[in-house]
Amino acid sequence: MFSPIREIDIYGVFIPPLLLWAAASVLAVKLVHIVLERRGFYRNEIEQKLVDAALFVNFAGLLSVLI
Repeated sequence: MFSPIREIDIYGVFIPPLLLWAAASVLAVKLVHIVLERRGFYRNEIEQKLVDAALFVNFAGLLSVLI
């Protein structure tokens, strides 16, 4: 059977897994943003924030499926 996802206990503080996935996604988006900026990808894109938001949603979804 499927077991529910439980909170993660860090020194007595319960943290929901979604918060950790969001934090990991933000870090991944920042790293990808730096790489894409250096490669010149954003010169062709009009809405950089929209691309970053889409990357965040994709990374967060990927992490929630994989973990």
